[in-house]
Amino acid sequence: MRSTCPVKFLLLGLLLGSASVPRAFSQTVELPAVIIEETLPFDLLAPSAGTTIIEEHAIQTSAAPDLPSLLSSVPGVILSPTGSEGAQASVSLRGSTSNQVLVLVDGVRVTDPATGLTDFSRLGIPLDQIVQIEVQRGGLSAQYGADAVGGVIHIHTRRGSKNLSARISLENTSFLPSSITIGNGLSAITVPFVGSALIDGQSLSLAAENQWLSAWAKISRAANGYPYYDTNGERRRRENAGLLAASGGLQTRFPLSAGEISSSAKVSYRSVGIPGSLDIPTPEAHQEDWNANLTMQFRTDALLAGALALELSPYAQAGGIRYQQSQTSAVDSHISYRAGLDSSLSWLPPWNGEVKAGASFRYDRLESSVVKGAGGSAPERFSGGIFAEPSFGFGTWTAVPALRFDMTNDFPSGVSASFGLIHDFSKQTAIRATISSAYRAPSFDDLYWPASGGAEGNPSLKPESAISGDISLTHKEDACTWSVGTFARYARDVILWQPDDAGIWKPSNFGNALYPGIEAESSWKAGSWNLGANYTFLYSYVLSGNLSLSDDRRVPYVPVHAASLSASRTTKAFKSAFLFTYQSLRFTTTGNRAFLPATLIANAKLTWELGPRSDFELSFQNLFDERYEAVKGYPMPGFSLSATVTLRFEGARPGQN
Repeated sequence: MRSTCPVKFLLLGLLLGSASVPRAFSQTVELPAVIIEETLPFDLLAPSAGTTIIEEHAIQTSAAPDLPSLLSSVPGVILSPTGSEGAQASVSLRGSTSNQVLVLVDGVRVTDPATGLTDFSRLGIPLDQIVQIEVQRGGLSAQYGADAVGGVIHIHTRRGSKNLSARISLENTSFLPSSITIGNGLSAITVPFVGSALIDGQSLSLAAENQWLSAWAKISRAANGYPYYDTNGERRRRENAGLLAASGGLQTRFPLSAGEISSSAKVSYRSVGIPGSLDIPTPEAHQEDWNANLTMQFRTDALLAGALALELSPYAQAGGIRYQQSQTSAVDSHISYRAGLDSSLSWLPPWNGEVKAGASFRYDRLESSVVKGAGGSAPERFSGGIFAEPSFGFGTWTAVPALRFDMTNDFPSGVSASFGLIHDFSKQTAIRATISSAYRAPSFDDLYWPASGGAEGNPSLKPESAISGDISLTHKEDACTWSVGTFARYARDVILWQPDDAGIWKPSNFGNALYPGIEAESSWKAGSWNLGANYTFLYSYVLSGNLSLSDDRRVPYVPVHAASLSASRTTKAFKSAFLFTYQSLRFTTTGNRAFLPATLIANAKLTWELGPRSDFELSFQNLFDERYEAVKGYPMPGFSLSATVTLRFEGARPGQN
C-alpha cells in the first residue's frame, strides 16, 4: 500500500503557503511589484491553476532582451544563467530543478536526452519569431508524461502572416569601457580603457513571411568580454567566453479541404568558449554544438460532422556537442537522436463538456565518446504513453479529471493523474483548483556517466516523483486582469549528485523537499500605458536525510521572494518599455550558510520609427549596473547597451492589386 505521507505534506504545504508569510516578510524590505502579461482565457480548460500566457504583443513590446529574461518576469520562474549571450541558461518553476521543467517548441519537447534539461542558450529562436508562450506551473505528467514535475513551458513560433513581409536587423552590443587588471601578483598591471567593449558583439537577423510560410535566419558573434570582480575584489575582463552562432528556421502551412498540414524545421550551430567558474576556471575550454529539428503536423476538425478534431505530429531531432577542456586534452563528443509521434483527439460529447485524449511514442538515443550503456552500447530509451482528459460541466462548475499511463524500456511503467475544478462566479471571475501527480525519468548522464574524472552514474536510479496542488482566483476585464493563488508541491526521490566516502560524485535518490507558496499577478491599462506586476512567495523546505520541517532549511537557489514590474507605451512613432525583476537572497547549500545576495535588475528599451519602413532601437540591460551572480562562481554582465537598426518591407495581401 502506498504511503499517504505526500498528501499530508501537500495539505500542510498549502497551509504553510499562507501561514508562513508574516515570518518571511520580517526578514526583508518592501519590494517593487511585478509583471504579468496575460492570463489564460476563460474559454480554455487549464490543467494547472497557475497558468500565464504571454501573447505576441506583450513579447514584442517587452523590455526583455532575450527569451530567458522574458521568462524571468513570469511568476514562479527562476532563471539560472551562467553568463552573457551563449552561456548556459536554464529555468525552474516553483522551485523545481531545471530537469523537472518540460519545454516544448511548437508542441515538441526539446529537453536534452543526455542531461535532461533545456539550455535556452542553445534554442537560438529570436524573440520576434515567437508569437505566444504558455507557462503552466504545477505537476502536468497526466497530460505530458515524464519531466513535467515543476510545469511546462510551451513556445509557439511564427507560421506566416496574411501579407507578404520581410525585415532585416543589424545589432551592436556594448559594455561600459573601464579599467581592468591583467595578470597576477607582481606581474599584474592595470589597463585604463578597453575600447573593444564598445563593439563586443554584433548580430544580423533576416526574416520573411507570407500567407503560407515563414523563414528566418540569424548570425551573431560576441566576445562577451564584460568586466567583473574576482574573488579578491579586483576588476577583470571575462575571458574565453566568446561566441559565434548561426541559426535559422522555416515554417510552412498548407490548407486542405478538411484541415491543414504544416511543417517546422530549425537548425542551429554554435562555437563557444567555456570560461568555467571563478574557483575552477577553464581558460582553454571550448565547445561546438549543433541542433536540427523537423516537425510535421496534420490537423482537422471535420470528423463526425465537426464534433471530433484530430492532430498528428511526427518529429525528428538530432543534436551534437564537441567539448575539449584544453588543447592537450581529449575531445568529448556526444550526438543525440530523437524521433517520435504525438497524437491527440478532441471530442464534443452530448453532455456539456469536452473529451481530450491522445497517445505519444518517442525514441531517444545517445552516441557518446564518454557516456555508455550496459556493455558499452549506446544508451537508448523507448517511451510510450496514452492519456485521457474529459471535462464535465455542471452549471457554473466544471470538473477536469486526467489520467495517463506511460511505459519505457529502462524503468517501471507508471500512472499519472490529476483533477481540476473550475467555478465561474461570473464571465469575468473564476476560481480554479488542481491536484496532480508527476514524475521525472533519470537522464542518460544520471544513469550511465562513466567512472572517471571523479564521477560515476548510477544505473539503479528510480524516477523522481511529486504530488502538487494549487488554488487560484482570477478576474479578467478588458482593461484589467488579476490573479492570486496558493500552491504546494512535495517532491520525493529527487536525484542528487554528491560525493561518497571515496570522494566520487554519484547520483542517488536522496532528496525530498516541500515547496509551499503564494503567487499574485496583475496587468492593466492606464491611458497609453500597459502595466504589469507579479509577486511570488516560495518558502521551500529541504527534507532530505535527517532534516525535517523543524530544521527550517531552504532549498538551494530558491528565493523566498521574487517580483517583477513591467511598463510599456506605444505611440505612432515611439515605443518605450521597462522591466524590473527582483529576487531575494538565495542559499547555495542545503546547510544554508553560504548565500548569494538579493538582486534588482532593470532593463529598458526605446524604439524610434525613423520612417515608414525603418526603426532604431536602444536596449539597456542591467541599467543599474548591478554586480551579481545567478549561479555561484559565474559573474553576470553589468550594464550593457544594444543598438539595433531594422528595415522592413510589407507587400500586398495575395490576391490584392
